[in-house]
Amino acid sequence: MTSFLPPINNWSDWSAMFTDAALWQPVVRRICRQHGLTAGTVKAGFPGTCAVFVVDEQVVVKLYPPMLPQDFLREREVYQTLQHPFLPPLLGDGVYADRIEWPYLLLSFRAGRPIREVFDEIAPAQRLALGQELGTALRQLHAAPISGLRHFEMSPQAWQRQLRQNAAANLAKLRDAGYLTAVTINELAEMMQGWQGERPSSPLHLLNADLTEDHLLLRREAGRWRIAALIDWADAEVGTAVYDWIALWYSLCRRDAAFFRAILHAYDPTLRLDAAFRRQLFTYTFLHRFGAAIVDYLWQQDMSTLRSLADLEEWLVGSLSIEG
Repeated sequence: MTSFLPPINNWSDWSAMFTDAALWQPVVRRICRQHGLTAGTVKAGFPGTCAVFVVDEQVVVKLYPPMLPQDFLREREVYQTLQHPFLPPLLGDGVYADRIEWPYLLLSFRAGRPIREVFDEIAPAQRLALGQELGTALRQLHAAPISGLRHFEMSPQAWQRQLRQNAAANLAKLRDAGYLTAVTINELAEMMQGWQGERPSSPLHLLNADLTEDHLLLRREAGRWRIAALIDWADAEVGTAVYDWIALWYSLCRRDAAFFRAILHAYDPTLRLDAAFRRQLFTYTFLHRFGAAIVDYLWQQDMSTLRSLADLEEWLVGSLSIEG
């Protein structure tokens, strides 16, 4: 069999090739033919972790690096499980052989622009309307039954273990980064060591776990921005709802408290964004898989001086005013 793809041994190899549309075109065309689809124009999609290509603005072909076999299994299962207007339909899946096996998904293309590109164009009132639309959708998605999932850890104990592993990894990365004082690092370590875990009764949901500003696509309709799609479920987890609020707060909402509040009140009208909630949001920042990366990205923007845990908390979540 003809090999179109070079050998890949590490993330550096992958980074050099995964957005190269010319390299991947023959592979994408062969995959489409195998599924009875024509392939005219093949363009690179928005770069993330996977190789993503848009075919004739009709089909999205998503190929996974060999280092992340679980991402393919989980994302495929999400699209097989969840039925929602904001999720692109799964058209097919398979494994393409070229030196190694390349798992892939075929998804229906959804035209739209990531909210990252248009955030500043959205008037405050429209932003609140979008928040209500998104919060309602997240409530519906979180309500999906999870008992039939086969590629996710399903027990509360496994979730607690994952969060503690995330916390340890984040603390090590932040200590190595060097911009937090020793006092702040020590106070943060004490806070995480004192975290008692979720209540046993806390419900588990199927989470997107990476609700960033690149994963919400919007379309302009009758002069208003509406949701076109919620994409990229490769980082999905089964866990507690607050975990989904981390990327939502820092990335998709850009710490816009009114927008964030509109989403959560549509998600659960009884939810109080009080001091306890704000502390929980702060704590979960460091329990999240990408917590250290989030903090590092934000610090690079303004290089704030953070002398204590109180400084860190005010900097990260202080703009979320407390509801009485």
